[in-house]
Amino acid sequence: MSGIAGPPVLLLHGLTGSGRYWGRTYESFAVRHRLIVPDLLGFGASAGAAGPFDLDSHISAVAGCLDALGVTDPVTIGAHSMGTVIALGLARTQPHRVRSIAAFGPPVYPSQASARRHVAAGGLLERLFVLPGPVAKATCSWMCNHRSAARRIAPWLSPTLPRSIAQDATDHTWPSYSQSLTSLLLANPASDWIDDVTCPLTLVAGQDDRVLDLPHLERLTQGDATLQVWPGDHHLPLRSPERCCDLIASQLQDS
Repeated sequence: MSGIAGPPVLLLHGLTGSGRYWGRTYESFAVRHRLIVPDLLGFGASAGAAGPFDLDSHISAVAGCLDALGVTDPVTIGAHSMGTVIALGLARTQPHRVRSIAAFGPPVYPSQASARRHVAAGGLLERLFVLPGPVAKATCSWMCNHRSAARRIAPWLSPTLPRSIAQDATDHTWPSYSQSLTSLLLANPASDWIDDVTCPLTLVAGQDDRVLDLPHLERLTQGDATLQVWPGDHHLPLRSPERCCDLIASQLQDS
């Protein structure tokens, strides 16, 4: 998706998401900016990608997307969950590409044990179907073989999400899901990157988001990075799109 030839805005979705996670509210950026909303490597319309799906591959895929679109100006990034790790990695390894980052629901942990504990804190479904294991693998394999049925069932399993978002959560493969989960959520080195990111960085946490390690985020944002805690859960871009847009817009003005 692209708008006029203005300062570019890049929106990165989270694990099992797609570009459609960023709904109609965010399309307002296309009025004055070039808006790029990709389906990340192995998800959504990119579900057929061959991989691998580790962190470096995700960063390279996003950089390749920008190159393919001829985007040479640094981008302002709005990112959710797993997408925030990719945004941080891009800013650290290719700082000339990134103007600023608004990171919503950043899954940044001090250790893999903390990561697993917080991901599992979502409840029984998360412990069974999200964390790597035989149940998660069997479920993902079934969805791959019965995609149409999975898309019909998905809204029933995730009633708090918009129907299209719940359906898009089935568009991945076991390799893309499991490798991305392990590399970008459970074992990501983002804690060590915060101080290395030189662009303006705002981390935004929902006060009811059990996936996040809020005390750890507070410790990490003692320097140039800032932390904001808003009412809400892990899906702030869905629950508070206007406020998220306002934050991204403010970074476009300030950076």
